[in-house]
Amino acid sequence: MTISWLLMASHVPAGGGLGGMVRYTVEVARGLAAHPNVQLSVLADPSAATFWADIVSSDRVHPLPKIPTPIQSALERQGRGSGAFNEPFDVIHGTKHILPKHHNARTTVLTIHDFLPLDRPGDFGLLKRTLLPGPYLASASEADALVCVSAASKDRLLSYQPRVADQAHVVPLANESAGLADAHSEPVTELVGQDFALVVGDPSPRKNLEFLVDLWSEVTSAYGSAKLVSVGPPAWQGGEGSADESKYPGIVQLGRIDDAALRWCYENARVVLCPSLLEGFGLPSVEGLRFGTPVITSADPAMCEATKADATHISTLDRAHWVAAIVAAFRSPSRVPKPSVRTWQEVANETVEAVTDSMGVSAHAS
Repeated sequence: MTISWLLMASHVPAGGGLGGMVRYTVEVARGLAAHPNVQLSVLADPSAATFWADIVSSDRVHPLPKIPTPIQSALERQGRGSGAFNEPFDVIHGTKHILPKHHNARTTVLTIHDFLPLDRPGDFGLLKRTLLPGPYLASASEADALVCVSAASKDRLLSYQPRVADQAHVVPLANESAGLADAHSEPVTELVGQDFALVVGDPSPRKNLEFLVDLWSEVTSAYGSAKLVSVGPPAWQGGEGSADESKYPGIVQLGRIDDAALRWCYENARVVLCPSLLEGFGLPSVEGLRFGTPVITSADPAMCEATKADATHISTLDRAHWVAAIVAAFRSPSRVPKPSVRTWQEVANETVEAVTDSMGVSAHAS
C-alpha cells in the first residue's frame, strides 16, 4: 500500500540549514521521500517552499501563511492555517513538538527529541516557557505513535506521560548526514597546521560551551598551542558578538560554516568535545566518531547511549578530569576506529515501521 504522509516542517528555514531538529526533519524527509511505500507531502514555511520542492514535487508542498512563528505554531496546533489539515492523509507527522488537534488523518505520529521546555525552562524566554509545555504534553498524549530519538528521550517522555509507553518507539538518529558524507573537505585557512579541539553547538546554556571557555586557560597552560574551535551561532549565552582570541586566548569562533568546512574540522581536530548538560541524542558526538576523531562527552545519558564505549564520558562536575583528558588528546594525537554507518534512510525506514505498526499494516506492503 501507499501511505500518504504529511510532515510538519514549518520550522525549517529557506535553504534547510541549521542543526538539531531542523537537520533531523530535512534528513528524515529525504528518507521518507525515497521510501517506496510513502507519498510524502510537507507543511512548510513559505520561505522554504522552493527548498522543499527539490525533495517532493511542488504540488505536495503546503506553505503556511507568512506570520510570526508563535502565531504560526498556534494555528498548526489548532489544525488551521493550511488546507492540508483537511485532506485525508494516512499520517500526519509532527517533528517540532506539536500535532494538530483537528485533522482528517488516519494516524498521527510525534517525534520526541527532548523535553527541554519542561526539564530546563530557565533556558527559554518567557513566551516559549509559557506557551510550549502545554501543547507539547498534550500532543504527546494524543499521538497514535511516538518516535523517540533515544532511549533517554523515551525515559523523559514516560516520566511525564507514563500512559503512552505502548505507543513509544526508539529510533536512534544517524551518525552520518548526506551533506557531510558527500562533501569534499575544504580546509579552514586559519586552522591549517593548528592543533585544535572542536565543539559544535548553539549558545544555549544547556550546551555548556562556557564550561570549555572557562577551563581553556588550564589547557593552554599545559599545552600552549591548543585551540578551542567553536562552530555554531556567534555568541555564548545568547549574548552579542563572538568569542575571539583577543578576549578569550586560545579560542576561535567560526560561527556557522558549510558542510565542506565542517567535515574538514571533524577530520582534523585532535578531539571533539561535547560538554552538554542535557541532550535528546547529541549528533556532534556520533559525527565526530564517524570521522575517526576521539570524542569526549559529558555524562549526559543520551550521549552516553549514542556513543557507548567509543567515546570518553566525564561528568562536567569533574573539571580536572576534563582538562587532563583534553591535554592528553593534544599530547598523544590518535584516530579511533570508525563505527559502522547508520544512515538517515534507515532512520526513515524504521520510522515508517513504527508508524505502520501502530496502524496495523505492514511497512513492506505494496
